[in-house]
Amino acid sequence: MKKALSIFFLLLSLLAFKNIAYAQPEVDACFNFNIAGDYKRAIGAGQLAIKKYPYNTYAYYCLGLAYRSVGEFILAYENMKKALSLTNSMKQLMYTYNQLGIILDDMGYSDDALLDYRRSLRLAMYFDDTHMQSSLLDNIGEIYDGKGESDKALSYYDKSLSLTTNEKGRANIYNNIAILYDDKGDYQKAIEYFHKAIEIDERYGKYRSVSGTKLNLGNTYRKMKDYENAEKYLSEGLEDAKEVGDKRLEATGYTFFGMLYEDKGDKKTAKENYKRAYNLFKSIGAEKDAQEVLKEMRNLDKSN
Repeated sequence: MKKALSIFFLLLSLLAFKNIAYAQPEVDACFNFNIAGDYKRAIGAGQLAIKKYPYNTYAYYCLGLAYRSVGEFILAYENMKKALSLTNSMKQLMYTYNQLGIILDDMGYSDDALLDYRRSLRLAMYFDDTHMQSSLLDNIGEIYDGKGESDKALSYYDKSLSLTTNEKGRANIYNNIAILYDDKGDYQKAIEYFHKAIEIDERYGKYRSVSGTKLNLGNTYRKMKDYENAEKYLSEGLEDAKEVGDKRLEATGYTFFGMLYEDKGDKKTAKENYKRAYNLFKSIGAEKDAQEVLKEMRNLDKSN
């Protein structure tokens, strides 16, 4: 629920996969729309590509990426699995296993995600692909952070940073390090890293990443009872999420607003936001996140 999506590594994957594809025009259009952030048109192009070329691994891969980008995880998983079944090279396997891991993690299946990340990492090491290694180490760090193994997570983040020479790629890692410090209760350190991530992403126009990081930052301010800054960053992050059409980020924003209103004693508005979050998470197949929100609603009802 709190994880920001790694837009830099998503684009890296798209560009690299596109470069090795001998794609038909419809497949090429799907990749180009994804790269431009026009996910609705990417989905349309991907669906057309699959209809015309039902055995094209790149078409399913690209459509899976587009569905994941708008938070439609079930459809993303189905298409990425189909891409895997049609893949015929080790390099394609590397990218596809990574995306399957990301989708499974989004859906709450962290152990299964970890298996796919490790499969992809072995291939990235075989190809000496440091960009992919950095991305995968960051993803694995997120898994361990989610399991509460913060020291292990931080070691993976440090390894990921050491392999990242492009500044754009550091923003997502900074965001994840900030989340780790937030979990440990070191809020000032978390705020420091969130602002580092936002500064980089804003400089490069990565507004979808900025949205997720602002939501995380707003929630950290909430924990500090700095409700003014909490509402400021949550409002900005939620509006940005709606603007880019990311349902998962939008649902996360409603969840954090639910927590904020609950902390402020406005239980009616808190429940309204929790319900919006729950319905959105359920609609996109983010079952783990939906259950977390349901637990918040039940605790709210008990307190009443």
